[in-house]
Amino acid sequence: MTMQAWWMRWVVALVMAVAVAPVAYGQDGPVRVVVVDASGAPLADAALAVERDGTTSAGAVAAADGSAVLDRGGPGRLRVSAPGFAEATVAWPPAPAQATLRVVLMPASFADTVVVTASRGTDRLPSPASTTVISAAELLTSAAGTLDDLLRATPGFSLFRRSSSRVANPTTQGVTLRGVSGSGASRTLVLADGVPLNDPFGSWVYWNRIPQAAIERVEVVRGGAGDLYGADALGGVVQVLTFTPVRPRVRATLDAGAHDTVRASVFGGVTSRGWQATVAGEMVDTAGTPTVAEADRGPVDIPADSDYRNGFVSIGRQADQWRASVRLSAFQEARGNGTPLQVNDTNWRQLSGEAGGVTGGGAWELHASAGRQSYYQTFTAVLAGRAAERLTTEQRTPSDFTQFSGQWMRDIGAHGVVVGAEARATEATVNETAYSLTGVPTASQFGGEERSQAVYGRTRIALANQWSLGLGARVDWWRSTPLNPALDEKSVTFFSPRASLVWRPGAVGLQASAYRSHRTPTLNELHRGFRVGNAVTRPNPLLEPEQLTGAEGGLLLTTSRVSARVTGFINELDGAIANITLSSTPALITRERRNSDRVRARGVELEADVRLHPTLTVNGLAVFTASHFRGSVATPAIEGNRVPQVPAYQLGAGLTWADPRLLTAALQVRVSGMQFDDDRNAFELASYTVVDLSLSREISGRLHAFMAVENLFDAEYDVGRTPLRTIGWPRTARAGVRVFLP
Repeated sequence: MTMQAWWMRWVVALVMAVAVAPVAYGQDGPVRVVVVDASGAPLADAALAVERDGTTSAGAVAAADGSAVLDRGGPGRLRVSAPGFAEATVAWPPAPAQATLRVVLMPASFADTVVVTASRGTDRLPSPASTTVISAAELLTSAAGTLDDLLRATPGFSLFRRSSSRVANPTTQGVTLRGVSGSGASRTLVLADGVPLNDPFGSWVYWNRIPQAAIERVEVVRGGAGDLYGADALGGVVQVLTFTPVRPRVRATLDAGAHDTVRASVFGGVTSRGWQATVAGEMVDTAGTPTVAEADRGPVDIPADSDYRNGFVSIGRQADQWRASVRLSAFQEARGNGTPLQVNDTNWRQLSGEAGGVTGGGAWELHASAGRQSYYQTFTAVLAGRAAERLTTEQRTPSDFTQFSGQWMRDIGAHGVVVGAEARATEATVNETAYSLTGVPTASQFGGEERSQAVYGRTRIALANQWSLGLGARVDWWRSTPLNPALDEKSVTFFSPRASLVWRPGAVGLQASAYRSHRTPTLNELHRGFRVGNAVTRPNPLLEPEQLTGAEGGLLLTTSRVSARVTGFINELDGAIANITLSSTPALITRERRNSDRVRARGVELEADVRLHPTLTVNGLAVFTASHFRGSVATPAIEGNRVPQVPAYQLGAGLTWADPRLLTAALQVRVSGMQFDDDRNAFELASYTVVDLSLSREISGRLHAFMAVENLFDAEYDVGRTPLRTIGWPRTARAGVRVFLP
């Protein structure tokens, strides 16, 4: 069966299911109100209140299945609210014969969203600028097959390569926000429940380490956050937050689709007498797609397949004055990188724990984690005509990592303060085998140890007339010790301050901030080289830390139905680590990681969220970024060039209509401007447009069916030029079911 025939059969079945949908009716009496989100998941603990003549005459809290029973009474308005969602108001009571009323809550607009990441969990205050929150409902109603693909619709978000993480080499998954780039390493810290997801050796990100069914929301904080989070948060912070089992809950997804893709994801949680336990797991297998453009393919080119398994189990205890929990996580992945001999695999194990309580008039928190990772990768040289390849390098990189952090926070009247300390250590060894033209192996070993300690603090001061001032600072001590005794040890101490001013009296909000932060080179940048196509990039053990100085300002406008925000920013990255081209021939491009003099990134972000109807939302964004190398005395060949892998513009629009019992539909359009693949701006990656569509419908209160089509019009877009042209993820259709219990 062709994809088109399979797709049309699914649509016909969906329409027929809608046509025969049962409707619940009953006698004139109490009404059962069921509260769900846009994906159809029940919203436990939603607050319901009936207002008559300006006063609340009846109220209730939704049970675990999202339901509550209210007396009909006289005419009025029913108001339904839940944290993280826009309030819904409907006429009350419903029709006399209607015994059940369903209320769908849409995600809160960015103007009303509260975050914990921006303040490291110290408060849940509205953030008028520079934050984006993606709820579980938005994740489930999006057609994006992976979390990184969904985040591409976030203002200023980009990865070092445009390819989906389903087929990309993990080492290309470094996160960039607001044009602060230059190499594949992340300039953004990615967390999962406070524990870093950035690879401790190379800072790239495994986006599939957290089961999708376990994700409650994703928070994105744009702009330097080094005063709280340190060197990894040069451009901002992304945090994945999983569900907390305040009551028994099960969520599961099973789907299959094109390219022999199968996914199963499940999350379960229970609570009893102060004890909480969760378990989650996910498996994905896909045959993948070829990454080389069809016109350039040869016999050696095959689909880039990937298979992974992840999961975690946790147990915790909640008492009146303290809480504690421990989590064991595991991740295993195997990938083919588009030719028979190019493969990589990862094995990851991690144990983490946290505790918190109340002391000294404030709240304290402790976090600790330790783990081990094993990473294996091969590199090849493809012969002319792409008829064959030969193995050039094998790398096995075991690494061990630990982290500890503690903080204390307190509110003093309308003010607040947080102080903390943090320590990290990573030790990694690259065991490399290089093969000559005749296949003779040569073994070598390199790597090193990296340690850092820090103290930090931030205060929030409430001023008159709805003004508030934020002041923060952090001091880091970093030391890197190479495995090779002939290389010198590096140590640096740096200071990262931040100041912000916010005014939000009501419908209009203003925000301005200035910051300075640093990023230290990773062990990967210092010691490990790699090859992509005909481009070889060397490590550089002499690299020095980067230093970012930045500022931003934003204006927020909010009405009952419209939220709009404009933010301007400027970032200057001194000593930016970039992949600098040393020589270029048709057969081989040689690059080396070096400290260029400066990257200057300036831009503006425009966002809007419009509630046309209680079940219909339209949103849009436009980001324009100019990121260039400036003052390049050390590397004059790139002076004035655009920074690679940063698009000139980013446009996006989305439309969501949500009525899970009938049909929930979401349409997303994403446009990315032209960008360059290299520092000399010799290899251009053209602009592209991708359209995604998803449909879902409730079959019963606990079972939902859905379908999704990514890249609906099968746009072929550039991912890389090495100088071989590689392309992005093609049109992909999939369908499946979701289960929500209770």
